[in-house]
Amino acid sequence: MGIKAEFVLEDEEEAIKTVYESIKEEKENKTKLERFFVDVALKEDKLSVCIRGEDIVKVRAAANTWLRLLKVAEEMVDVVKS
Repeated sequence: MGIKAEFVLEDEEEAIKTVYESIKEEKENKTKLERFFVDVALKEDKLSVCIRGEDIVKVRAAANTWLRLLKVAEEMVDVVKS
């Protein structure tokens, strides 16, 4: 796979774990027809999302989707905290 996009989200460990728990299902719901691979990793206070593929358009679309998922999940953690 030639194209790679990696995003790292840092926050308090509890908040990052909650974000991870809310998005991990999306990774597991992949179909075999997708033209990209997504890897989600949690390590202490860092959440990493790595997207790889051969088609830059598909990787960009996947990146937009995953960034949106991360943003919504993080916003919900903030709402619940307050």
